Amino acid sequence: MRQWTVGSGEEDRRFNRYLQKKLPGAPSSFLYKMLRKKNITLNGKKASGSELLKGGDLVTFFLSDETIRGFGGSLPEDMPPGREVLSEYVNAYRQLRGRIGEGGILYEDANILAVKKPVGVLSQKASDQDRSMNEWFVGYLIEKGELTCDDGNAFMSEYRPSVCNRLDRNTGGILLCAKTPAGAREMARLLRDRSLQKYYQAAVAGTVIKGGSIGGYLSKDSASNTVSFRSAEGEGQNSDAAGGAAVPAGRLSSDRQRPGGSWTRTIYRPLITGKKYSLLELELITGKTHQIRSHLASIGHPVLGDPKYGDLTLNGKIRSEYGVRGQMLWCSRIEFPEMDGAFADLSRRVIRCDPPALYREICERN
Repeated sequence: MRQWTVGSGEEDRRFNRYLQKKLPGAPSSFLYKMLRKKNITLNGKKASGSELLKGGDLVTFFLSDETIRGFGGSLPEDMPPGREVLSEYVNAYRQLRGRIGEGGILYEDANILAVKKPVGVLSQKASDQDRSMNEWFVGYLIEKGELTCDDGNAFMSEYRPSVCNRLDRNTGGILLCAKTPAGAREMARLLRDRSLQKYYQAAVAGTVIKGGSIGGYLSKDSASNTVSFRSAEGEGQNSDAAGGAAVPAGRLSSDRQRPGGSWTRTIYRPLITGKKYSLLELELITGKTHQIRSHLASIGHPVLGDPKYGDLTLNGKIRSEYGVRGQMLWCSRIEFPEMDGAFADLSRRVIRCDPPALYREICERN
């Protein structure tokens, strides 16, 4: 007899799929026969295979070790120690936890976690040598005991805890992470249907007195990892620069496409208006790569420190005077819609994370 406890990374998986992972060489007919004969049980009871697993469920195989191995299964003594399998993630957690800080966990429940991503850290690694927030997150769960050695096989195969939204390396602020498949699905749904509202703050060049809306089409150049923005006539006018009324802050119901670009919109309002620089709050109505940075550059208010869309001369001055090394853009607030069931605790929840004090200081002094 062999027993396994279902780990957090295996929740919401159908029992028959779990068994196929445990015994990859076994035909379905064999697995269902073992279920009928109660040679494989779930929580000590006969199972059909259609059950959705929950963390802590007990799976028992009344099978010989030879049978399990013969169908490609692994036993605990066959596996390398879990800490060795997952050491990359433990190391990433320990390397980055000091930069994230004691108050870096902004929200946490059984399915998701919100964390303050530091500037200069990737959301997901781009090369094998990187230590990104993705690795930090898994390492955090290991250190906390929510991802154990017994979860190693499940983690390395179908599902692993992961970040849900991405921030550029030099953009800091709120990063959402999914602990479970259910959490990943729900966050993907909220991001896809835009019912999750995301707000940023940016220190920008120039004086911005009134709010407005920027709308138009983004085209991405993968070779240079940049985008080009083309505003649409009658859309996205800057109420300061254009001298007209701001476009109403209506939410889009769908992406509008045309050859060579995707429709995008950003709403902004000034928080601090200085003589040279301004601090803006921005709401993403759509969410595309470099959207905020390219939108603000298009209306003559580039993000301070932005190396791709900003003013290089001004960036040099900001670096010399304040040590700024990257765009001053920060994900500062996330608002959840009404939710229920397993995600009721998130219903109408607002998660906040203010940018560094330097954002306000630069705009108030200049």
